[in-house]
Amino acid sequence: MHNSTPTPPPASIATRAAENGLVISGCILALLLLSGISVAFPAAGFLIWLGSMAMPVVLYKLLARSHRREQCSLGFAEIWAEGIASFFLGTLVPALAVYLLLKYAYPDFIANQVDSTIEYFRSMGNAQGDQWVKTLSDIQARSALPTAADVAANIISFNIVVGTTLSLLVTPFVKLRNRCASCATNHK
Repeated sequence: MHNSTPTPPPASIATRAAENGLVISGCILALLLLSGISVAFPAAGFLIWLGSMAMPVVLYKLLARSHRREQCSLGFAEIWAEGIASFFLGTLVPALAVYLLLKYAYPDFIANQVDSTIEYFRSMGNAQGDQWVKTLSDIQARSALPTAADVAANIISFNIVVGTTLSLLVTPFVKLRNRCASCATNHK
């Protein structure tokens, strides 16, 4: 009688992406919150830069972990799709958080930022600055500032594009560095 342990069925892309999405969600939320904080504390901009540079590494680790869990059997398209889905799922909570913050906690945030920008361009005292003052003032006069829903939708769109691109760039490295089951123990 043969006593071999059965191999578990492979996890679906959706399952793996949801798991990865939790980590990516935390990263995106941290970057978004730092963006808001950087208005009052410009030094937070450095942390945004560091976090942005770390995102490809985080994505690589998540996709490589999934690939190794599946005994390095995932194809290029599967890994890439997992990365895209991970970013899609990972951007939903941060977009909701930003929506709620802009809608209820800081409803004047966008208007205040536009006012500050107008003042900055007005202080330049040149034709280009005056043109920006006119453009931004016209947008304000038409009540055409982005709403909380507009900002949330843009966050989702932006992160899907970024996730698609990063996944496309990271996937070859996942495939190259994790070619067989023996690699799984070497690249944790």
